[in-house]
Amino acid sequence: MKIDVGDYKGNKVVSLAGEIDMHSSPALRERLLVLIRERPQRLVVNFRDVSYIDSSGIATFVEGLKHMRTYNGRLQFSEIPQGIMEIFSFSKLDKVFEICGTLDEAVNC
Repeated sequence: MKIDVGDYKGNKVVSLAGEIDMHSSPALRERLLVLIRERPQRLVVNFRDVSYIDSSGIATFVEGLKHMRTYNGRLQFSEIPQGIMEIFSFSKLDKVFEICGTLDEAVNC
């Protein structure tokens, strides 16, 4: 998995590529927690190039959301591929996470 952190219209954006699984989740978790310690008001995770996610990856994002909620930060997802979106929908996590279609939609809502 590849993790790129950048800035888009004044917001922190984490762009992911590859598989988010039990092998890559620890690195992702550490990177997210470092960013969250900076207390960004909004953190957008772009899933455009993610090909797979397992329960350890989902748990990483649940933990991140929990930390962000302690200071009213917003964790948003954008550009989730259909196959990944089905996992979020099936597990009802599409009701827990703030999911936006595009990166522009995420930073403008």
